[in-house]
Order: sequence, then structure tokens, then C-alpha cells
Amino acid sequence: MIKSVCRFIQPTIFLLCLIPNVSAHGGGDNDGLTNLQVLLISIAISGLFYFLHQKFLTGKSNVTSIVASLAMFSALVHVLLGLKNELLLVGGIGVLAILVAPLVSDSIKSYDKILQGMLGIVISIMFVAYFVSNHDLHYIMEDYLGITTKLAELGVIFLLLKNLRQNSESVEPIA
Repeated sequence: MIKSVCRFIQPTIFLLCLIPNVSAHGGGDNDGLTNLQVLLISIAISGLFYFLHQKFLTGKSNVTSIVASLAMFSALVHVLLGLKNELLLVGGIGVLAILVAPLVSDSIKSYDKILQGMLGIVISIMFVAYFVSNHDLHYIMEDYLGITTKLAELGVIFLLLKNLRQNSESVEPIA
């Protein structure tokens, strides 16, 4: 099972390395991917990841398929935009590392709650940082890539909190 997933991940990483650079927030050169291309690439790969997660990784992963797919979408957008902006790259790689950690080792699987908390914290930081770095409300309303990514991040945060709440209600207090 892991070998089949690795057969998908290795070519994907290789192809991502071949993608030309793209600039976040419209700055920099015009070389590289447009926001629409970043959006379409991220949607395609995260959609594929959703189906792979359901088929192969449901028992090994620490999150549900929809949470993993939304987090993958956000991570891919940040990695693709982060090729020229190190802060975006760090956030994207951080989310990817948290998603992949349970797949690498079975001993990490025992830290599911911690990994979910870390995923929530990283996604929350990226969510808040977007609005802190963009003060122009007019620009934010026109930034469809940023708004789409922030909606996906809100979905991850909401679903993680919902999962946390359901798990805390299912634990009975000791009498």
C-alpha cells in the first residue's frame, strides 16, 4: 500500500520541482504560473489526494479524507506561491509534513491528537497571516486564489474543532 502511494508522490514532487516560479500577491516578475494555474493545479492534486486518501490511507492517516484534501489544497497553494517567498513555502511544507508524518512511521500514529493540533495551529497561523499582510480590503476582495485558500483553511479548522468536540464528548468522566 505504501509503495503504491510512493509511486504517486515521487513523480508529483518531481513535477512540482519543474514548475516555473510564481509570485504571491502579484508581485515580482511576470514569469511563472498565474493565479488561475496555481488554483487549477492545487484543485486537481488535492482532488486526486482525496481519492487516494480514501482508498489507501484512511486507516493510517490521523485526519479524515476531506480534512486531508483541504489541507493539501492549502499546502499546495502555499508551496507553489512560496517558490519565491520563503514564508509561504515554510507554511506549505509544514502542512505537508504534518499530513505525511503518520504515513512514515507507525509510532507517530500514537500522536494523532498532537498532530491534529499542530495542523490546526499551522493552518490558523497561515489564515491570520494572510489578513495581517494584506491591509487593502479592495485587494482582498479581488484575490480569488487567496479567498479560496482561506475558505479551505476555515474548513480544515472547523472540521478539526468538530472532531475534537466529538472526541471529547465521547470520553466519559471517571467517577
